[in-house]
Amino acid sequence: MAKRWNIADLIDLHYFFKIDEEIEKREGAAALNKRDRTIYLTAIKPRRSEHTTEHSNSLLVREWVSSRRHQYQHAGEHEDTPLPGAIWREFSFFCSWLILLLGLFTGLSAAGSLLLYSGTAPLNISLYFGLFVLLQLALLGAQGALFIYRGLCQRSLTSSITYRLINRLFIRALNWLYKKMHPLLTGRQRLEMASFTSGMYQRKELAALFIRPGFIFLQLGGIGFNIGVIIATLAKVTFSDIAFAWQSSLQLSAETIAALVQWTALPWSWFLPAAVPGLEHIQGSRIILKDGIAHLATTDLISWWPFLVCAVLVYGLLPRCVLLVAGLIYQQKAVERLYGNDLKTRRLLLRMTTAQVDTSGMLEKTSSRKSQKAAASLSVPATPADRPMESSLDSIGEQWYVFIPDELFDDCPKNLLREYLRKIEPHVSFGWIRYDGLETLQTARDNELDAQNIGEMTAGIFILQEAWQPPLKETEQMLRNLRLLIGRHKPIILLLIGRPTPATMLTPVDLQHLQIWTKKMQVVGDAFLEVRPLIQS
Repeated sequence: MAKRWNIADLIDLHYFFKIDEEIEKREGAAALNKRDRTIYLTAIKPRRSEHTTEHSNSLLVREWVSSRRHQYQHAGEHEDTPLPGAIWREFSFFCSWLILLLGLFTGLSAAGSLLLYSGTAPLNISLYFGLFVLLQLALLGAQGALFIYRGLCQRSLTSSITYRLINRLFIRALNWLYKKMHPLLTGRQRLEMASFTSGMYQRKELAALFIRPGFIFLQLGGIGFNIGVIIATLAKVTFSDIAFAWQSSLQLSAETIAALVQWTALPWSWFLPAAVPGLEHIQGSRIILKDGIAHLATTDLISWWPFLVCAVLVYGLLPRCVLLVAGLIYQQKAVERLYGNDLKTRRLLLRMTTAQVDTSGMLEKTSSRKSQKAAASLSVPATPADRPMESSLDSIGEQWYVFIPDELFDDCPKNLLREYLRKIEPHVSFGWIRYDGLETLQTARDNELDAQNIGEMTAGIFILQEAWQPPLKETEQMLRNLRLLIGRHKPIILLLIGRPTPATMLTPVDLQHLQIWTKKMQVVGDAFLEVRPLIQS
């Protein structure tokens, strides 16, 4: 069975994306296309053809992460810089054991202090049962009620005050750790860490994955606490003479206590009847202050400890174990949902699975000998590289719409624009839409047919925009309305062009204008909104 995604893989994936952004700015998109296509042909495709026929996007991206890790670790400039995923893996491992041991120590201390027995008076089982069973059940009940309330009210995790507090404490811890590491890092390493951190702030749903492990750590602490209570109780019973009894000012009868004990012991009474005190033991272990304890029998006084241990095991330890497993499953599903939930992953898949064209117009066949040699060095057969397209993307062949402003629509060279768009989305069809701002989108939303064509039938949206004109509030509102129109997870790519010239209106973008638009569009808070120049330098 293939290895599944985890948080460390997801962290490294987005870390490599941030590095690739710098490479693209420095060397251009062609360098990324060539590198990722070579990784696919020489390191991924041969192994997949030998061992599996599954071609899911998830496996492709995960194997790409493994290849990039290998490249990163063997690069001389990164030999002293651990990957963020490795740091998170060690950090979570250390925290898991630390919290488990702290819970164990707390349980040992709490139970050990309560079970101090002077020999003059038996220990009151009501106090033991209340602290180590009823209190834990109350906390679990409050936690369950909170989850049910949030589900009924359809409130997200980020609406929780506890979540915000934990998030703020975690961010402060990361800042403190970064300040401690900052003097030890080189200039390049600082840039890479800052780039990764900024990406985490932009991807809120990814940053939330760092908070969900807090639930898992809480369950580990509870497991350690209950194990500590059980160990302390068994040690006291084994190595000392300890007596348990009950008393109450409510004038409860022994029959009432026996009924409560029977109901409490239902989970284990069918296979451990000795761990359920009988009516005679309950009657014989009742403390009446005026009578003292001289009349109490030893067999009655020691009949309670198996019941108490089983109660902690069933109502304290077992629920924490169940919640731990549920938390791990929930976290795994959240990671699987987020692995490729953005435009960068889509672009990566296109780079790997799309045959490249060189500057002379020839397909990758001109460089297939180099790919074959690289594949031979890995002792696997080379993959033919003269195929026009190899892809597992679900959206290939779907419709993309190009929104062109009304004042640019008539003068826009559609054929030239289509050539530029093919470099971004090589194997989709395009539809042209003239728009004049919010009015066009409002009309489309009101028209049921247009809403279906531009919404459900749309794989993605391109919006042509002049970068030399500053972004306006109307632009942000238009993007939000467009998001409501096409759905949450479909890409919107804002294509920027520079000032028009007498020769053409499709000109390169000034770098300063690109930076202004990029920062301004981050305010929209859309993970599937991308700003990029139409003409790559």
